[in-house]
Amino acid sequence: MRHLRTLLAACVLCAGPSALAADSALASAEKMIASCFAYAAANKMPPVSVVVVDASGALIASKRQDGAMPVAVDAALLKARTSIRTRAPTAVLSPVVQGDAGTRDAFITMQLTSIPGGVPFARGAEVVAGAVGVSGGQPDQDAACANSAVEALKAKS
Repeated sequence: MRHLRTLLAACVLCAGPSALAADSALASAEKMIASCFAYAAANKMPPVSVVVVDASGALIASKRQDGAMPVAVDAALLKARTSIRTRAPTAVLSPVVQGDAGTRDAFITMQLTSIPGGVPFARGAEVVAGAVGVSGGQPDQDAACANSAVEALKAKS
């Protein structure tokens, strides 16, 4: 559990500041979703679901591409909520959970996941404003797609 705390503390600022402080949360979420869908198409990913939550884990926006499995929406929401609650990308949680049965049990109890595809993001001066979750591809594809969404948020309009 100590390793998890150290890892999470190191990830608090992983998302970095954004140039889109003036955008509304919904506009930012829609930009992130569009970027993720474009990334998925460019990288020949299967259809995906993308979910964006705010700092409390509440849903801001969710979209599922035609052909994406309905359960992918639930998985994307779980990834986004895990990422915001831990303030870390879910991809970095996998090794910690696999190496510690107590942490794995805690994740199950707290309804968290270590499956890659959830990434926290910042907006303006907020340290962590929310998180994006992606599901539908392979775990590494989902993580790359979520990272592309966060990068789109950081990009200047």
